[in-house]
Amino acid sequence: MNKIIISLFLVVFSICKSQIHRFYYELNYKPSTKSPELKKDIFYLDTKDNTSVFVRKEKVESDSLFLVNPELTQSITPYGTMNFRILKDIKNKSVSFKDDLFIGILAYKENVEFPWKISQEKGSFEQYQTQKAEVNYGGRTWVAWFVPDIPQWDGPYVFMGLPGLIVDIKDSADEYHWKLLGSKKIPNADLSLKGSMDGEQQVSKEAYLKNKKMIMQDPMPIFMQAMMNIDKDSKVMMKMRQQADDYKKYFQKNDNSIEK
Repeated sequence: MNKIIISLFLVVFSICKSQIHRFYYELNYKPSTKSPELKKDIFYLDTKDNTSVFVRKEKVESDSLFLVNPELTQSITPYGTMNFRILKDIKNKSVSFKDDLFIGILAYKENVEFPWKISQEKGSFEQYQTQKAEVNYGGRTWVAWFVPDIPQWDGPYVFMGLPGLIVDIKDSADEYHWKLLGSKKIPNADLSLKGSMDGEQQVSKEAYLKNKKMIMQDPMPIFMQAMMNIDKDSKVMMKMRQQADDYKKYFQKNDNSIEK
């Protein structure tokens, strides 16, 4: 896919460094620890200078609808364990992470300097030579292939800091595997975090992981806490219990988080 676009990477970067580029990554992943079934998703990595935003294609589409009609947010926000949006500052090695957990937006910011182990092993991607690197992050060992000739020290998810664009990265268990599909320039693109991800609650990363685990195990207490000042008659309680049960069943089938 997009062989012509990929072949133009060097030309694009040499004459249009200040413009915004969208890189398309395909993720093949194993959502459940109880099933060998694999799923597939498309992600966008929008980059400009030393800043980038990484987000799932379906999330971008639902947020676009939200901007048109905010009242539709509950009906258009898709189920998914990857409703996050990641803003990276490559120069300062910082990550701002926002996650839509259905009942609220949790966010954290951290400085990350990945301890990459760069190998001399070489490979190829389209007409480019790639180089191998490994890193331990989030409870997994990741193997990445980057292109030194593409001067973008970035990649999918939170990964960055290699001397070239990451075009392929997967964990050692092959449960999460991102591959670059292609890229194009985006006119009038906006790297700001707009849409249904506004109004987030800032927490530490440790608190984020703890709250996410609690929500995945049983969202009902969080529902009750969020609606503590709202009168809850029998119909409201029935609806809350049904929604909490739906979320719980979903998470039971999608319990294989990227970060353990």
